[in-house]
Amino acid sequence: MTSYPTYRWVLICLYLMSNVSAQMVINTLGILLPSISANVESGGLGLSPSQQGLLGSAPFWSTIALAIPIAWAGSRLSPKWLTLITLVGCALCLFMQGWAPVFAFLLLGRLLFGIFTIAQQPARALLTRQWFPAREVVLVNGLSNVFFGLVVGGGLALSPVILILLGDDWRGTLRIFAFYYVALAAIWLVMGRDRVTEEFSSGQSQPLLPLLRSALSHRDLWICGGGFAGATMAFSAYVAFYPTFMLQEYDVSLRTSGIALALDVILGGVGGLAIGYYAATWRKEGLFLQVLGIVMVGSFLGMILFDSVSIIFLMSIINGVAWTFFPILITVPFNLRGIQPRQLAVAFSFVMMLISLGQALGPLFIGFLEEATGNLKLTMFIASFTPLSLIIAGATLRFGRDPEPAPAAGD
Repeated sequence: MTSYPTYRWVLICLYLMSNVSAQMVINTLGILLPSISANVESGGLGLSPSQQGLLGSAPFWSTIALAIPIAWAGSRLSPKWLTLITLVGCALCLFMQGWAPVFAFLLLGRLLFGIFTIAQQPARALLTRQWFPAREVVLVNGLSNVFFGLVVGGGLALSPVILILLGDDWRGTLRIFAFYYVALAAIWLVMGRDRVTEEFSSGQSQPLLPLLRSALSHRDLWICGGGFAGATMAFSAYVAFYPTFMLQEYDVSLRTSGIALALDVILGGVGGLAIGYYAATWRKEGLFLQVLGIVMVGSFLGMILFDSVSIIFLMSIINGVAWTFFPILITVPFNLRGIQPRQLAVAFSFVMMLISLGQALGPLFIGFLEEATGNLKLTMFIASFTPLSLIIAGATLRFGRDPEPAPAAGD
């Protein structure tokens, strides 16, 4: 019987913290956007709504374009060193964004940040497979949700405070994020580990096309990614434009909007560990997804239809409950029958690519439609319905029950 060192929990917690920090940086853009978009005399870059949408979606377009080839290349590397390289790269991209004198450089910095973020994803799949038995994968993914809630929620809550303390200096805020990444890289350099098993020693020279064919042949993988795409489209739209919307529509401060979004993310993160575990234990994953999809749509609508701060906070809490679906759905690639480590790295990155597709479309959809209609409330209302994809996923996924066998990589 294979033994798994206790250190695995220390390792995965450190990795997950570094992994979800990218989402913290990406999703706090909505807090910084009013300062970045201000006129040049006020220290901003004078961005139009469409430029704001491009900026919000930029990290995800690079992910969509490069996720698969990067996953194939990254799966050949040591997870420890792959993670270190990407953390250093993210830090450099943030320094670049803090320096950017014009929109083009800021956009480029966001694009490159997205590339380093997706390059880290194969390491997560490989570390999970190296260090954890199959029965613990849902717990690992639940922990990912917890760290997402704490780190991203903490970032959403603290970003307005940092911005105020720095005198509305969005460049200084980005530089603080950059130094945070430098610290993460230093800690990972000391504490990161690899665990090479016989399974990982074999199959490391599989060519790209057979590997892709075997990894992407699973029906459930595509349904899983589609479910994520609809939910993340609404989420990214709200994170990017909700603070601006509440300030313009209801005169609700950026700090209050940040706290509301933080409540959403923290509750969804922490609650996901329990929901994911019990959904898998009770074998009711599909039902959970369908119910949570309905709850998500309703709570997103509630967040824009009321101006009462107490109701806004209540809707944010309910929306956070809906986001506890995440560990249920993200476990799907790990449970595909016969999937090998490098295939898993590609399959997991494929799901992350579709998550990024939704995240990219959200701000872009809002930005361009608002510019065309002049009605931000209408565009956010429409975006609130995209999480209905979770209902479709819940009704059609098999969750490891008699899945189709994976073809051999050399077929």
